[in-house]
Amino acid sequence: MALEMSSSIRMSVALVTRNRPESLERTLQSLRAQRVQPFEVVVSDDSDPEYVDEVQRVAETHDCRYVEGPKEGLYPNRNRAARACRGTHVRTMDDDHEFPEGHIEACLEAVRTDPEAVWVIGEKNYGTGLDSDAIARPGEIHPRGHTVLPEDDQNSKAIADGSAIFPKEVFSEEGGYREKPWAGYLYLELGSRLKNRGIRIREIRSTHVMHKDENKKGTGGNNDVRGVDSIEKRSLYYTIMMDSFIYHPSITSTVDCLGRIAIDAVQQPRRLSDVKQAIVEVWNDV
Repeated sequence: MALEMSSSIRMSVALVTRNRPESLERTLQSLRAQRVQPFEVVVSDDSDPEYVDEVQRVAETHDCRYVEGPKEGLYPNRNRAARACRGTHVRTMDDDHEFPEGHIEACLEAVRTDPEAVWVIGEKNYGTGLDSDAIARPGEIHPRGHTVLPEDDQNSKAIADGSAIFPKEVFSEEGGYREKPWAGYLYLELGSRLKNRGIRIREIRSTHVMHKDENKKGTGGNNDVRGVDSIEKRSLYYTIMMDSFIYHPSITSTVDCLGRIAIDAVQQPRRLSDVKQAIVEVWNDV
């Protein structure tokens, strides 16, 4: 029998979905199989019209609150889901995740030990092998434009985009995710910004998620940011500039960031338009 953890901590799940009712069904089946249940599950749906009825049916069948997404991209949808939550904490979730036994219980136990922290969770995916012991741990942005494992996983700027737990105030007082017209690596900007604000980011080592991203199946699960397209490049440049110049400036970070941008501009001159757009966005946000 599923139980709801009795506590002053009320953990809401903010699940975003788009055009994948079958995958959403598997995620919600796995979530509802947990012995301990979250306070609520909100499904924010950015689906095209032909998928909406089925997605809503799946959400309501699993006793979730269905809300219509903003149709403006991933991060506006994440914010929509989070702001619809009524709990004290928001657990982000994707529609291609599944969970080991005791997952929600482990999340709640961690939050109770430090309710003011942001908690992040690693994953098994097609790159690590879903049946292996390896877990891909959340990384933090490096000024050169890739992610690195934090030196201290209990005080970092690492964010696991779809598997993090935030105090609700992150979305009401800190603004949540940046809402840009491009997806990509804005979750890493959020981690850098929160650390700059003095919010502690900690990793939960006692559980993980299984990320069954069909787009990565058979590809080795390569998440290297150096292979992204032009739209995501803007997100990358914006994130490393905010991290290096605004949140955690240093001579080393400035040199690394400018070096990465210069190399890209020389090797691929078309990237200059992406750099210019990112600079405008940085200027608007500081």
